[in-house]
Amino acid sequence: MYRIVVVEDELTVRRGLILTTQWSKFNCEVIGEAKNGKEGLVLILELRPDIVITDIKMPIMNGLEMMDKILDYYFPVFVILTAHSDFEYAQKALQLGAVDYLLKPFDDEQFTDAITKAKEMVNTQSELVEFRTKHGSNDTSAIDKHLSKSKNSQHKNIIKSIKFISDNFAEDINISIVAEHLNVSNSYLGRLFRKETSYTFHEFLTLHRMKKATEFLNDPNVRIYEVAGKTGYRDQRYFSVVFKKYIGINPSEYRDNL
Repeated sequence: MYRIVVVEDELTVRRGLILTTQWSKFNCEVIGEAKNGKEGLVLILELRPDIVITDIKMPIMNGLEMMDKILDYYFPVFVILTAHSDFEYAQKALQLGAVDYLLKPFDDEQFTDAITKAKEMVNTQSELVEFRTKHGSNDTSAIDKHLSKSKNSQHKNIIKSIKFISDNFAEDINISIVAEHLNVSNSYLGRLFRKETSYTFHEFLTLHRMKKATEFLNDPNVRIYEVAGKTGYRDQRYFSVVFKKYIGINPSEYRDNL
């Protein structure tokens, strides 16, 4: 059973989401709710849910601030609720590791897709944690396994997408840029990527970047902030957060263990 906390300041949206969703159908249960980021932060750190569904614009503490603070302690999977005017914030949320965002008002299909992505991400993280426990954080063959599994697709657009990622992972790329390169729509490429690889585009890109980061860290002459830049991260702190999420330790600890 996947455990969920909902953080949303609009009471009708929050209660409607919690009370009208057949959570058992998703093998999920809502274990808590909060009306702003400050309350959400306390509740989430106490309950440690697998998935956090959160609005962005909220009083006292917004969703991005809450997410940033939570990532100092552990790594739940985030699904973002947002309005059209919040789109830039939603992009920032994706950079903080959100697996998807839902534009209000969203329909059942969009919600189902977001929850499915979130559950898949929880499973991926669990597999990585289990592997690290058995083999140690410096053994990155778990990431190799996930990447190789994703590269089995024979679909030409997936092959081209993976080639584009391999050639441009150090740049500020996203699914929109790759879709434009392939002359297809974002939604089409997103669905195709999940169908053919079992990962979202963002998840695959992050796994590829983390694998490259471990390779760069093998060179003691490359500083950690340079490794961040070489793998597409302009913010060293955020790079360290993502690295620890996928590898289990921060970049400096990984290098010390080599």
